[in-house]
Amino acid sequence: MVCAATGLFASVIAVFLLYPKFGMPGALKGFYMMAISGLSGPIILLLSRKEKIKEISDERDKQICKNADLAGFGAVYLLIIFVSIVPVAIAPQSAIPTQWFPFLFLSAIFCQIFARSLAILIQYGRGGNQNE
Repeated sequence: MVCAATGLFASVIAVFLLYPKFGMPGALKGFYMMAISGLSGPIILLLSRKEKIKEISDERDKQICKNADLAGFGAVYLLIIFVSIVPVAIAPQSAIPTQWFPFLFLSAIFCQIFARSLAILIQYGRGGNQNE
């Protein structure tokens, strides 16, 4: 969660810093590099797992995962609504350049993953130590 949040924050900063010098295609290259660095934490965690642990899940775990999925997709819907309304609110005749679409797609993926992870942490954190 920390790696993904740091990578996403650094990616957005990289786009804002590189856009004035290189335009959007050059800025997106910086975004992709930072996004890959943000994904390095979960990839290393998956590769370094030594033994398989049998996971025990019950109805509560399934309900938490379902709620987390809904929270993730709800966050993506809000992102899409925001991205659709803001350009029209700024300038009614504006259009989104097609070179931004890969950035928008990756933003939706990161938004879903981040919101889902945050929802899981919040739901498991409720109720003190009994919910472990």
